[in-house]
Amino acid sequence: MDMNHSATNLTLDALKSVVSQALLGKFTAVFPKLFKCQWKTYEGQKKLYANFSTDSDRNMSSRKFCVGGNWKMNGDQKSIAEICKVLSDAPLDANTEVVIGCPAIYLMFARNLLPCSIGVAGQNSYKVAKGAFTGEISPAMLKDIGADWVILGHSERRAIFNESDELIAEKAEHALSEGLKVIACIGESLEEREAGKTNDVVARQMCAYAKKIKDWTNVVVAYEPVWAIGTGKTATPDQAQEVHAYLRQWLAENISKEVSSSLRIQYGGSVTAANARDLAKKPDIDGFLVGGASLKPEFVDIINARK
Repeated sequence: MDMNHSATNLTLDALKSVVSQALLGKFTAVFPKLFKCQWKTYEGQKKLYANFSTDSDRNMSSRKFCVGGNWKMNGDQKSIAEICKVLSDAPLDANTEVVIGCPAIYLMFARNLLPCSIGVAGQNSYKVAKGAFTGEISPAMLKDIGADWVILGHSERRAIFNESDELIAEKAEHALSEGLKVIACIGESLEEREAGKTNDVVARQMCAYAKKIKDWTNVVVAYEPVWAIGTGKTATPDQAQEVHAYLRQWLAENISKEVSSSLRIQYGGSVTAANARDLAKKPDIDGFLVGGASLKPEFVDIINARK
């Protein structure tokens, strides 16, 4: 009797598997990349995926080089398809994590065109899950369409839309609680730099984040000197390294030595293929957040700056 019951269960399990695979095939035929990338967001499936990771994956440096492309309010279906094709066909450095900050309306479109090895990010999200907040997007909505990152605190959000340190920190806290990874932006204006206040400004911005973020595992900090964004000016590698080293010291003194040694700090501010390699050589620069150049084929060279 028990043997018959077991045999029946095995038959049912096999039948369920066949039906499931058939339905899966039908679904992935319509949204192939979206599904194949998004399936990893579910906890049980992430555990299954982890079981198949190689030893080299597990031993990977805790500060893997990370390059983000922030497309800002640029692109249409034609140009985005062209950029995605360039990124899909290019031999990208496997030791560099790549994230694309795509305009919200094109996030699903880009997700379906890009390889799963490239993450996609919202360029903003709000501090609550839902409600009467016309024009806003929640982290849950970003996750639902396949995004796994969000860029928060960018200088344009701070300067043009008057977002405060406190609001940005609340957004980051909520995004992390919803399972998104966060690129948390900081940086000083030209006036603040010329007044010798760079360290004070970035410390203030980091303090706001630190009041809300308790687990920094899924956070990347992007230091972007405002005076170098979209201006064609860039901090010299030594200037950028100086601020990054200060941030690492600040983290050690105010958060923990563990976070200081493991947290990735990107540099952003007119990064191009011409200066990326020199910047990438600096010990405390763990990647880039790239604006205009991420819309061009040279973005491949920036991604491969350490290759």
